[in-house]
Amino acid sequence: MSQFGMQMPAAKAKRGASPDVYTALVVTAAAFLFAACWVMYISGTKVGKDGKFWELQDSKSIKIHSVK
Repeated sequence: MSQFGMQMPAAKAKRGASPDVYTALVVTAAAFLFAACWVMYISGTKVGKDGKFWELQDSKSIKIHSVK
């Protein structure tokens, strides 16, 4: 009967899907990506114009800011 997809009434119930190694890898990769973005943001605020990470400094007067 199993070849037709039928089950006996007293058969074990199938387990639901559970996280596997690929799920763990995706979560780990996402955590490291978030950490890398945070490090780049902090570094960008130190070297960006007026402490803003998206602005470029003038090449003739470069200043490095400290983040408090």
